[in-house]
Formats: sequence, structure tokens, C-alpha cells
Amino acid sequence: MSRIKQFKSQTRDLIHRGFDRHIKLAVTGLSGAGKTALITGVLEQLLYANESQNLPYFNVRQHQRLIGCRLHTSPNWDTPRFDYEKAIERLTGTPGQWPESTRDVSEIRLELKYHPERGLAGKVLDERRLTVDIIDYPGEWLLDLPLLSLTYEQWSEKQRALFSTEPRKELAKAWLHQLNDLTAVATDDNAEKQIKVVAKAYRQYLADCKEQGLKLLQPGRLVLPGELAGTPSLDFFPWPLEQPVPDAWQSLLERKFEYYKEQVVKPFYQNYFRHFNRQLILVDVLSALEGGESYFNELKLALNEIMQSFNYGQNSLLRRLFSPQIDKVSFVVTKADSVVPSDHAKLTGLINALTLEGRQQLQFERIPFDLFSVAGVATSQWKQLKNGTNVLEGIDQSGELVRVGAPHVPGRLPTREDWQQGYVYPHFQPNFTLADSPLPHIRLDKLLNSVIGDKLR
Repeated sequence: MSRIKQFKSQTRDLIHRGFDRHIKLAVTGLSGAGKTALITGVLEQLLYANESQNLPYFNVRQHQRLIGCRLHTSPNWDTPRFDYEKAIERLTGTPGQWPESTRDVSEIRLELKYHPERGLAGKVLDERRLTVDIIDYPGEWLLDLPLLSLTYEQWSEKQRALFSTEPRKELAKAWLHQLNDLTAVATDDNAEKQIKVVAKAYRQYLADCKEQGLKLLQPGRLVLPGELAGTPSLDFFPWPLEQPVPDAWQSLLERKFEYYKEQVVKPFYQNYFRHFNRQLILVDVLSALEGGESYFNELKLALNEIMQSFNYGQNSLLRRLFSPQIDKVSFVVTKADSVVPSDHAKLTGLINALTLEGRQQLQFERIPFDLFSVAGVATSQWKQLKNGTNVLEGIDQSGELVRVGAPHVPGRLPTREDWQQGYVYPHFQPNFTLADSPLPHIRLDKLLNSVIGDKLR
């Protein structure tokens, strides 16, 4: 693409944004929430929308106003394209596999052409176009955004509270042992080297936390460094002890923390999040239930921290052009194919309870929001036996077809007695061929209608 073409494309984006013909969609969620699978499912359904009856609640399709949808070249040369084709290849391979976890930022652009039905456009135009940009990024990096509003001391205090609870208390033992050994011999001459050693132990602690399914992992780049792997910018850690930071270390730790915020977190926020005007917040509630009470509570804490990092407010014309804000939010429970349909409402009830503080902020700002339970790619089939028993059928991790009874989903936040009983859910694998496209889903049509349906009228 030449510079002239790039300039024209960017100018067109600005005009479309001003007239609500351009949506920048933030698909946000912690690691393992299913962002890549959901984005793949959304692309799959839209590209094949006119070839199937898979979207009965996507109004523009059901009213036969959707002319077509295509993938389009993004004007952002600095960001790799989301590899939709590779994701489909893995889902339809032999054996089927889930798309690889996101390890860097990627972007993809869709263009939808449709017949307008409202306003002046519906009277004088035969067709209109809507551009939708979707960005995928590592969930680990999302939790860096709350750091922007904290000092090193404030961040350390928050982390200190986490270290005092299990299972973190046990997981942190090796790191704290390394910290205590070097604290006793901290010197100005060796401060950089000593901090690097402790930071390495802290990174291993975070990796162990991730392996155990914990979610509130900061800084995210220490878990998934990307292009920063091996650089001094990642050689820091929160101060976990009640006693003061050694004088030889304090200034360096504070400076590294501020550097990380200014040179790593802030540019990422400005480049990829500041311009979004619609948001999906994906949540893997089922894995949190399986993990137990401490994991579930940590998920709630992480979600509230995330929501505090985004700028919610009504989109006036000037804001759309120069400083867009998120004007519609959807809370999405993923992996709904792991429970029977009659329990999907319980999933949305749980996310309703988990996001209470964040939703109160949205209500105050008068930002509309919805709650959904979905599967971007559905890998199970629900059946009801002759005796009325609900079961799910799918391919297990060994490649065998299995049938499981309906797993229990709590209808409210679990009590202490509920946690003692525990929760277990099936983990089905994809089992498709290219002939199955568009791949099955659960409730993506309703989600799409909520997220972009109002712009397709």
C-alpha cells in the first residue's frame, strides 16, 4: 500500500467514524477467556452469513438486508493481521485443535455491505457499508492497564495483600526466600545485579501462578514478555515485606516501575485501547468455578481492576472523531457448550454478580450493557434421553466420543458449603472439517445484533 493510499484510507476511517460508519471493537478478557476462539467464530459467522441459517437473531441477515461481508486490508502497518485462516485450519484439522493462545497483538478488519432501512439513507441510498476493526492481544497484558494509576508503593501494597492468601502464599515461598537472602546483603554497587536475580525468581512465581489458574498477574509482560524478553525493563518486582525496601534498591525499583508504565504500558494503551468505542468483556466463569473459592474471588477482583482502566462515556460527534469512548459494553461468559442450555441463564447470572461494581459505573454513566453466555465455536451437542436426563456429547481430550451428564452450575454466588462440594466441567475438543463451515456456535447471532446491529439499520 502506497503512502497516498494509506493516507486516503485513514481519512476515510476518520469520516466513517464521524458518521458512525466505523466500529473499533475491543474484545477484552483475561488469559484463557477464549478471545481467539470467539473472534474466529464471529468472523466465520459473518463471512458465511448469507450461506446459512446460523444467525436467526441477527436482524440485518434475517430481514435479508445483508448484501455481504468481506475481510479488508487494515491501514495499520505496525500490527500483524489476525490469522483467521490458521485458526480455522486448526479447528478443522485431524485431530482438531483449539487455536493457539495469543502471544502478541494482531488486528483484522471486516467490511459489511447492507441495504439501509432507516432515516434519509434508507430513502436515497441502495447500500451502505460498515467497517469493523477487531484487535486480539494477550490477556496477560490487559492487567497492566491498572498500573497507570498507581505508584510503586501503592502497587506493592495491593500485591502484598495477595501474597498473604493461599495458594499464592505457598507459591511465593521460593521467590521470598531468594528475596530475603539478597536483601540481607543489598549494596549500591550490586543493586542492578541483585534486583535482576530477584526479578527472575518473581517471574517464575508468576509463571507458577498462571499454571495454577490464577488471574491477577502483574506486570503482564513478566508473564508473556513478547519483544521485551531479556530486556532490563522487566527486571523489577513489587515489595512484599512489611519492612522498608533497602535503600540500595528503592530508587532503582521505583524508577523501573515508572519506566515500565511510561514506556511499555502507556504506549500500548494509547495505540490499541484508547480509540475503541465498543467493548466485549469475556469471562471464563466455568474455569474459575473449577479452581475453587480463591480463584473465583481473584477473577472478580481482576475484572473490577480491568473495568477501572477503560474510559466509559457517551460518544458525541467530536469524541468519535478525536477521542472516542466506549459507548456500549457486553459481558460475555464463554464456553457455554460445556453446560446444558437450561443452565445458560445461570452463567449470565454469575457474571452479573461478578461484575457488580463495574456495572454500577456503567449505569452511572448511562452506558448500555448486555449479558450473554456464548460459545464462539460449539464443540458439544445437547441431548435429552428418554427418561428426561440432559446430557452433552462431544470429543474428549483423548479423541474419544463421550457422553456426560449435565454438570452442576450454581444459580447464585457459591457458599462455603458449595465450594466444599466443588465443580467439574467437561473440556471438549473441536471435531470439524471444512465442509462444516460455518462452524456451530451458541448465541453469537444475539451478541452480534447487540454489538453492531444498531449500526446496520
